[in-house]
Amino acid sequence: MRRWLSLFVMLGSWTWFCSAIFHIRDFPLTEKLDYFSAGLNVLYIFFLGTVRVLRLGTWRQSKALMVVCAIAYGLHVGYLSLVRFNYSYNMAANAAVGLLSNIVWFVATFQAYRNGQPFWWKPAVLILLTDMAFGLEAFDFPPLFDTFDAHSLWHAATIPIVSCWYSYLIDDAKWDLRLEQLR
Repeated sequence: MRRWLSLFVMLGSWTWFCSAIFHIRDFPLTEKLDYFSAGLNVLYIFFLGTVRVLRLGTWRQSKALMVVCAIAYGLHVGYLSLVRFNYSYNMAANAAVGLLSNIVWFVATFQAYRNGQPFWWKPAVLILLTDMAFGLEAFDFPPLFDTFDAHSLWHAATIPIVSCWYSYLIDDAKWDLRLEQLR
């Protein structure tokens, strides 16, 4: 699981970097990097949750899931790049994958509860907080005080949420290591 968690950190950093570059310089390339890295991050959170729930800890065990996710991502990026850059479709696709991710992480929450993990409730709370933050992105509104629009508040809300996800994933990995050592 360590490899997948390390990749999660790298992808998260890449997503933040692409987003920052796009918000500094709005060009077609930087916009695509922002949207595509965000979509990859959403898909990877689904992948990571599925790996966690199904206990696909090795490359060999997770290969089929990785191939399916890579094909889906490639088709998504290909459509947006070669056919039509459709903002509504992109938002709907990311929301659908996010919903699947929510389901997977709720299953992980149940598994953690059943296994007696003392912090079993954290993924469920983080899912709900993420969904509330996503509401800022999905239900746009005019800027508050002519400064804070929904999108900027979405970015601000994700900072503590992502930090809490990292904290949970580290605690979860330590818990798994402890259980393995007891076996």
